Amino acid sequence: MAIKNILLHLTRDPRNDARINVAINMAKAHTAHITALYVIAPPEVPAFVMAYIPADVLEKQQADAEAEAKKVEEAFTALCDREGVASEWRLVNGDSRSVTAFHAHYADLVIVGQTAPAEERANGTEDLADELILSSGRPVLVVPYAGKFDVIGRTALVAWNGTRESARCLHDALPILEQADKVIVYAVNESSADHIPGADISTHLARHGVTAEAHHTVARDISVGDALLAAVSDYGADLLVMGAYGHSRVRELALGGATRDILNTMTVPAIMSH
Repeated sequence: MAIKNILLHLTRDPRNDARINVAINMAKAHTAHITALYVIAPPEVPAFVMAYIPADVLEKQQADAEAEAKKVEEAFTALCDREGVASEWRLVNGDSRSVTAFHAHYADLVIVGQTAPAEERANGTEDLADELILSSGRPVLVVPYAGKFDVIGRTALVAWNGTRESARCLHDALPILEQADKVIVYAVNESSADHIPGADISTHLARHGVTAEAHHTVARDISVGDALLAAVSDYGADLLVMGAYGHSRVRELALGGATRDILNTMTVPAIMSH
């Protein structure tokens, strides 16, 4: 798979520039086209309340939202033009989750922000990354809401546990791994007398021209998610590649899990597939 079509989700939050820069760098590395999607979500009020809101108030809210979107469009277009990246802009009214998932079907990679704190969060974007990972059928690159990420994928840490989800994500990320300077395949709590954890998939990667180092750890006192974040720091990784929701999302919401840990406390961008 080549990365030729990137869907970039933008909204009114102050982290747009960070995601735009990530998308531009990714597009330049893969000679890809960026489609920026800005969704104006309906007001979060009960339906019976909507019936009592005057039409002119709703029209004013729509006009204000469109004016806000126009500012984002101008910034996005200016940055893409400056960097010589092919791009287009889409403005859509609707539910952010369902609209973005639909448009993602026509992309090779979706770029979205980590859920921001409530006071900075745009309407309809809570848990957007989760929804896209589960419903879009595409790899999702989640960008943390804090930090600057000028380089992504030079040193990639691949979380490997031999599941369908980890295999799917690794293959979705192959175009990026093929350009990496260093790839670490990292297994947590995988033990077998028959093989070295991560060795088989490292051999597979080598046949794709990707030289990978296989490492593993046993995490008894910390969660898998925390073990992965520690490895990201230890190896100086600038990208985490990880299969998502090997357990059901409901179970992870209730009991916790590696996917939730990473989405809540991520320190570097992460590509996730389900």
